[in-house]
Amino acid sequence: MSKPFAPKVQSPGPGRPTRYSKEISDALVKAMATGLSLEAAAASIGISARVVFDWQNRHPEFLQAVQEGRQQALLFWERKAIAMAEGATGNAQLVMLALKNRSRAASGWHDAQRLEHTGGDGGPVQVQPVVKTIDATLLTLEQRQALREAVLAAQKLAAE
Repeated sequence: MSKPFAPKVQSPGPGRPTRYSKEISDALVKAMATGLSLEAAAASIGISARVVFDWQNRHPEFLQAVQEGRQQALLFWERKAIAMAEGATGNAQLVMLALKNRSRAASGWHDAQRLEHTGGDGGPVQVQPVVKTIDATLLTLEQRQALREAVLAAQKLAAE
């Protein structure tokens, strides 16, 4: 694990001085190149995720470094997957999980399920109301009374 950085770079405005430096940026990319996520790489060099996200907004060169680090991390895991496909030992589930947990938009690795419902010939699903009538003469006196109470209760709820 790397030691946390503590360069003394002054902030351009009021408040606490920033610790941002090119060295930290380079160390972050190097840590991500070992397969770590942005947050894990930042933690490994002693930087909080909150600071990292703030620096991405304030320093365009740092944002570029983060993007490079993400590409390096993806490359690390893809190389592992290729090596395993060629016979190297490893944990396929771990590699698959690492690839899927990269930024979905950035990496293209993710699980997706898409359900489409269509009717006949690919057209819209046709919905037809089902209307059934109850032949009350087939019901017992108790069943008719229960049905009457249920219908009255439903009408009362609809009126509210």
